[in-house]
Amino acid sequence: MILDMETDGLQEKRLVLIIEDNEDFQNLYGMIAEQAGYEVENIFNGREAMERLERGPVPSLVLLDSILPGAEGEKILAAARAKDAWKSVPIYILTADTRVTGKYAEIAPDMPRPEGVIVKDAEAIRVLRELFNRYKWA
Repeated sequence: MILDMETDGLQEKRLVLIIEDNEDFQNLYGMIAEQAGYEVENIFNGREAMERLERGPVPSLVLLDSILPGAEGEKILAAARAKDAWKSVPIYILTADTRVTGKYAEIAPDMPRPEGVIVKDAEAIRVLRELFNRYKWA
């Protein structure tokens, strides 16, 4: 059970929001998150993700695919950063395109930034395990 952090101030399990349109990746990332003790909420398209920003609970961590039907990851990131309740939520961009990593390193300081970029490659599982452990007790 997850309690809304804004109203209750506590949470029994950390919530990770996985915004990814590929069901296989959703399942893999969700399994890794659950093994690390997270509650998982899956969203499959950008339109749903934009709607999700309007309701609670606010997640502890977000994995956000860079390319989604309905709204690109960049648009969702900007919308999340514009909301007070979501400003401090760690958001990591997921991508199969290694050029995206450089794109976020070079954006202007006043533009919304993710905490990092995770490339969907053989190392992604290790990276996600480390990431989930890092934020587990934050």
